[in-house]
Amino acid sequence: MFCENEEHRQQSFFSGQCLLPERLRERLYSSWAETFYQELFCRIDETLFAPLYSEEASRPNVPVNVLMGLGDLRIEIFTLRSLYNFRRRVREYAEESGVNLIQQVFEQVTDEQLEVVKLTTGWQRMDSTQVLSNLAKMTRLELLVTVLQAVHQELPESMKDQWAERWARYLEGRPHQVCWRIPPAEVEDHLVTIGQELWVVGAVLAQRAPESAVLALVERVLKEQYEQESDGKVKLRPPGEIGADSLQSPHDPDATYRVKGGTTYSGGYVVNVSETADPQNPVQLITDVQVEPNRTDDSTLLEQSLEDQAARGVEVSRITADGGYTGPRSEAACGKHGVVLRATRMRGGQSPPDHWGWAEYTWEVKDDGVPVSVTCPQDCTTALLPGRAKGRFLARFDAERCAACPFFKTTCRVEERKLLPPTLYVTGRQIKVALRRQHLHPEDASIRTVVESTVRSLKRAFPGSKLPVRRLIRARMMLYPAAMMVNLRRLHRHFARLAEEASREVVSSLSSLKNTLRRCLNSFHRHFSPFLFINHPPSTAASTS
Repeated sequence: MFCENEEHRQQSFFSGQCLLPERLRERLYSSWAETFYQELFCRIDETLFAPLYSEEASRPNVPVNVLMGLGDLRIEIFTLRSLYNFRRRVREYAEESGVNLIQQVFEQVTDEQLEVVKLTTGWQRMDSTQVLSNLAKMTRLELLVTVLQAVHQELPESMKDQWAERWARYLEGRPHQVCWRIPPAEVEDHLVTIGQELWVVGAVLAQRAPESAVLALVERVLKEQYEQESDGKVKLRPPGEIGADSLQSPHDPDATYRVKGGTTYSGGYVVNVSETADPQNPVQLITDVQVEPNRTDDSTLLEQSLEDQAARGVEVSRITADGGYTGPRSEAACGKHGVVLRATRMRGGQSPPDHWGWAEYTWEVKDDGVPVSVTCPQDCTTALLPGRAKGRFLARFDAERCAACPFFKTTCRVEERKLLPPTLYVTGRQIKVALRRQHLHPEDASIRTVVESTVRSLKRAFPGSKLPVRRLIRARMMLYPAAMMVNLRRLHRHFARLAEEASREVVSSLSSLKNTLRRCLNSFHRHFSPFLFINHPPSTAASTS
């Protein structure tokens, strides 16, 4: 039965805080623990988790804010099994309903923090990074042996003994132990053998368990790793034909493969981070996080972020990002939400070094986006005409001026024609990209690079960028709390700075007041001390004695 936790708001007289000496109590209240309690623990909306519990009268649940924050343990000591069951229910609820409650807590808490600190969210910066699932690196043979062992484990009980005897060589030991016993010269033969065995067991499962998850696994591996020949046998696909979205491990079917910046990420996810970037903000907070298979494009993540923040009512008017976020999809998403994309670089459309880039030309475009004219780098202007194909344009230049130009037929893109004037051929997309390049914002590079430190802070808890969990939903359950902790640390430093400034102002005010009182007393003494003893002069005899 679900019950909200309100007991923590009324402290017991014999609580740990009250029993501490005053000096230690003040130190506790000025530490990050107090910021955690006020800015995270107290803000968690426990009612979001009510669907996880029975509506019938029963024993109350362990407080959700305690399970989420692992704080305020004095109220109730619970077993680790309670925590594991809670996380399992959150995961199962996300898989069944598509609602990630941990994400909802992050968004709810962050929106309240943005409002309390009064941060401007219109200007944001964005960056993505790669994280790895908790998987071992495997060769192709190790992967297929692992698949075969996973298939055997998930087979119906009536089939296990039969296939255990048939696959005995591949089931004796862990996958790397099985592969270690196979000579290198026999590896390819074993890869084909495993494929043939998967094809046979798949045919049996299609009759006995057509809706089972194990059959889906078998069919996926066969499709990605093998080709079926006409005689019913399978043929191993060349490595170059295996897609980046292929299975990296049967223990994490969501993880994918990607090469980025010359680094290989086998079995991982991409994490996209958005944070406030207005220089007038006293502190910058993470506003949104996306976690997807690592082959997801940055422009897709930008589109998703804008959709999510718009649904929450977070205002975004401009985004500073690198060239990875540029492209047609990003342009469409920004246009839909009225957002200006201030890219510091541009991807794609690079020109060969022996030719001028399209950005070197000046393009005149109507308000509806239709190109009208073009001016070459040598100030020769002519009209743009529609080409034969849709989205293509051409421009006829003056033959005499082109003949006198030292760049004609070298770096200039204008082509010589036999029966026609020199002609420039261009597509509408090339013009749009050129205009984007002409309006890049390299001056925002110093603003954008700050988000890279945010990304490092987010991954600080995961050495080697490797998560301690598998599967996409579990990765999200790890990374949203990590983002909340990044925000919490920033808020603590911000509040500590405000407290220090306030303390200095109080000390300065007290010092000023003290100086003022001293000046008043001195003035009083100078003006009134001659009159203090007029009626009662000091006795001479008393003074002599």
